[in-house]
Amino acid sequence: MTKRKATQSRSRLSIPVVVADATEVSVSPGVLVIRTGTLSSPPTVVALPAEALEGLLSQVQAAAHAAEENYWCLLPAFRAQARSEDKFELGRAKEKWLRAQPWNKALDSVGGVDHHPLFLVDYAGHVGLVAAAPFSRVRTLVIFDPLQLNRMAPLLLQAASGAVQGMPWAHPDVSVRLARARQQWTAMPWPATPFTLPTQQQAEAVVSTLHSDFVRRTPFAKEP
Repeated sequence: MTKRKATQSRSRLSIPVVVADATEVSVSPGVLVIRTGTLSSPPTVVALPAEALEGLLSQVQAAAHAAEENYWCLLPAFRAQARSEDKFELGRAKEKWLRAQPWNKALDSVGGVDHHPLFLVDYAGHVGLVAAAPFSRVRTLVIFDPLQLNRMAPLLLQAASGAVQGMPWAHPDVSVRLARARQQWTAMPWPATPFTLPTQQQAEAVVSTLHSDFVRRTPFAKEP
């Protein structure tokens, strides 16, 4: 085996990798459901129990803020392989770049992919969520853009409230409850409602506003 092939083998993850593009947040009794992926293929479904949402959503937001500290510096790297400034071409180039990063090293730093059935890591300016059964059908790494997570924060909080309010009707066995929610939302049409994609100009305006907000914000300091 050549040195290059050995390096590629060590950097290749043994689990599926999903780069979150389109994302929906839904609710089942006692469960918050996230469906994400591309619009051209079935979504990855992650189910989260109401009992764990308060702490987990705080971790998600902290990871998003930490990842954003590197996101803007890495933006030129995302764009470098794009053949044009077209938003779809930029999206494809960023996904290719993300998949080429050694995520295995980041996951190994927190115990590896088998460390826990559900955990987060901020790396390469993004947030990685590793979810295994009963939270997802198979152990999967889902890579979220931190700007996407920041925009989704109000929706996640609203859905978390709905999941908690549905607890009186939820199955008492968490594993059964999550499996049922995943089965229900896997069978639903994807997307559940049509996505309205922004124009190039609208997307650029949103990114510019988010960068201005980031520059004005106090730098995020990770807990030791």
